[in-house]
Amino acid sequence: MRPRLRRATRFAAAVRRLAPLGLAAGGLATLGGRKAARAFALVVPLALAGCGNFDLPTLGKGSAASGAPARSLLPKPPALQPVAGGAVVVAAPEGYCIDERASKTGRAPFVLLASCAAISQAAEHPAPGFKGLLTATVGAEGSGTEPINPDLLGGYFRSAKGRAALANSGQAADVSVLDTQVRGPAFLLALRDAGPPKRPELGQARWRGFFTANGRMVTVVLHSLEAEPIATEAGLGLLERFVERITRESAR
Repeated sequence: MRPRLRRATRFAAAVRRLAPLGLAAGGLATLGGRKAARAFALVVPLALAGCGNFDLPTLGKGSAASGAPARSLLPKPPALQPVAGGAVVVAAPEGYCIDERASKTGRAPFVLLASCAAISQAAEHPAPGFKGLLTATVGAEGSGTEPINPDLLGGYFRSAKGRAALANSGQAADVSVLDTQVRGPAFLLALRDAGPPKRPELGQARWRGFFTANGRMVTVVLHSLEAEPIATEAGLGLLERFVERITRESAR
């Protein structure tokens, strides 16, 4: 198997086996009264629900991997996914596409994105410079009416309770918050989780972003892969581009 196809297959396997990940929402009421607790209750539960299994075809003769003229076995996956009745449009950054089989567009929208080539397993389809798994979850109508408070969020996620909420194991000691930034409309967080991952394919590095679009809270997450490390700043940049794409498409 050629190296590029082998990497795409390994990447696709990580997508197929990604299990729901979540954050605990406990302890929020201590952060400034009912209003703060209500705002955090909309932000902190970042469940990555709806990661169903799916099958990918194998590339055969005539693929780009074989050196012959490329011919897709599947069409290129989409780059746009309207959710919440069109109120929010999840839009993929360059090289990423939407995995329709693993996404949910109903009452609690959840969209999973990965390398276009990994989803379709067609080597001529685009692949990002930094490979990871991106997700977007969209809150209910009215969930984004409260403005994002970067100072409150930053303080919480650096606290023991916040780091425990971020940790796969629930243990605050496992999580190091590497950076928090405000970029455009979003609060972005970079972290490293030394605890056991939810799946062995996932790396220790994760990035999370919070912003609002058309009155709804949107949370975006970038998961690194063990086999494809991403530097902290590169991950922040990728998440920023993801936020920009969603914001721009949702404003149309």
